[in-house]
Amino acid sequence: MVNYWRLAENRIFYIDYEIDESVLEIQRSIMAINIADKDISIEDRIPIKIYLDTPGGLLSETMSLATTMIMSKTPVITVNIAEAYSGGCILLLAGHKRYTFPYAKAMLHTGSGGTVGTYEQTEQAQKNYKKQIEEMGSYILERSGMEEKLYKRNKSKDWYMDANEQKANGIVHEVVTSLDEII
Repeated sequence: MVNYWRLAENRIFYIDYEIDESVLEIQRSIMAINIADKDISIEDRIPIKIYLDTPGGLLSETMSLATTMIMSKTPVITVNIAEAYSGGCILLLAGHKRYTFPYAKAMLHTGSGGTVGTYEQTEQAQKNYKKQIEEMGSYILERSGMEEKLYKRNKSKDWYMDANEQKANGIVHEVVTSLDEII
């Protein structure tokens, strides 16, 4: 826990776990940093750095954090250090500047889910989930700039990308060649 707070004080956050409600602590930190930086010009603000090594997780929490990262006036740098799968790739895309390590992998897909309840409840839940997946697809296309045909061709599978594919598909801006680029 001491290491977490030491890193947080330096605007460095690791998401090296399955994404759940705990990522909202990072969301709160981003908001607090933006409050502290309010009177500093955007160019002079110290960036927030988020290092990713995650299998993904909960969609609502992922999208909530991603939205906060995008809206942050203080620049947010995201770095795929090992794997940015599913929700991890969504968070990777939220960075104002996005990097990947040379051997790191990213993965996009339409996710997985399940429902329980009455027929009517599960039907409504399925409609809601479909809407969330459509919104996620729009987000991916907007943030990456990839062609819609490419996304549609690959979205229904686990679409794994190496570092060069991440760059070619607009998931990241650069492949890290030196730690100086991201420190």
